[in-house]
Amino acid sequence: MRKKSPLQLVKAQFGSKEKLVEKLIPRLTKPAEESDVDFAQRIGTASNRQLLRLWNAEERVEKEFSSREELLKTLVIKKFPNGNSAYKTKISRFTNTRLLDLVRK
Repeated sequence: MRKKSPLQLVKAQFGSKEKLVEKLIPRLTKPAEESDVDFAQRIGTASNRQLLRLWNAEERVEKEFSSREELLKTLVIKKFPNGNSAYKTKISRFTNTRLLDLVRK
């Protein structure tokens, strides 16, 4: 059996790309300098593969760590058992997908 394409996965799980974008936007952190409309438009122009990767990352953060803050705590403790606020500040600017990549290392 063939592997489903990103378009087929989006249609099967969400119905359409627009519905996936609607569900994804509230979960993402919008850059301060970007308006809500511009942010939604930019996310809407992403490929189905990118949107699915973002969705999966957000789901994984929620499922495994319950929040972004818990994910950050886990990463800091993993690298610095006694804590390190400078490191936490640095990685707090990273996206969830990048933070999840750090968890794998």
